[in-house]
Amino acid sequence: MNYKQLKIFAMVCMVFDHAVRIFPLHQIFAPLADLLWSGGYGGLADWLLEECTLYVMYIGRLAAPIFVYCIAQGFAHTSNVRRYIGRVFLTAVIAQVPYTLFDLAEMRVLGVEGNWRETGLNILFTLALALCVLWAHEELKRRKKLFLSPAVVAAATWLAMALRLEGGQGYIILAWVYYITRNRPRWQKAMLYLPAVLLSRRGLVRWVLESLGTAELTMVLRNCLLNVLGNYFGMLVTLLDNGEKGRAGRSFQGFCYAFYPGHFALLTLIGFLRPPLL
Repeated sequence: MNYKQLKIFAMVCMVFDHAVRIFPLHQIFAPLADLLWSGGYGGLADWLLEECTLYVMYIGRLAAPIFVYCIAQGFAHTSNVRRYIGRVFLTAVIAQVPYTLFDLAEMRVLGVEGNWRETGLNILFTLALALCVLWAHEELKRRKKLFLSPAVVAAATWLAMALRLEGGQGYIILAWVYYITRNRPRWQKAMLYLPAVLLSRRGLVRWVLESLGTAELTMVLRNCLLNVLGNYFGMLVTLLDNGEKGRAGRSFQGFCYAFYPGHFALLTLIGFLRPPLL
């Protein structure tokens, strides 16, 4: 899989992840579940609505770690870091309005009154900050002070959380790990990615440990598996990158930048037009 194909795959997963927030899976599977119940297959119907929906949701969780990987790769190959960061940051600013409206549209579909002030900043702000971290990493390397790089990652992660950036708790860490392991063999990457994703999702892991022996453990564990294993599976997908760029010229690059705010705008429109869930 070349770089262009990997990015297209990530965009498909992202659209799925956001589309099911406007068209929830349990609503999509409901007609088939009703058919199974009427045919005497109640157990299969329950599995479809409970277990199958969880497995399908893994598709959407693959997107973010792949995009973070693409950012790290983009940094490694860009000829102008400042311009690269500027493009990502400008797109983040443009996307924030449709991103916020999309959040409100989801609340409307669910029958909940949304508040735009509660919406954080979109993931492109996180990726722009990750680029700054990688830039600082290279500067520290040049000055032979690379031992300070983890402190920069920790500070940026704290800043991302303070500013309520999407994925701020962990995606900075993943970008840094992608970058510093980029020349290692694939089997080593697969091993190093696991502690990296556990560290990036340490809040969920701690939530599971705190829930041991409680009635809500099953629900907490399912949530943790979806968000931890989902991210890890996404990191493993990046190992399929064959190192080729593919036909990813400026037109494709422009399409990718426009696609992010554009798909939010389209899903927002659908969300405000469709009837709320009963």
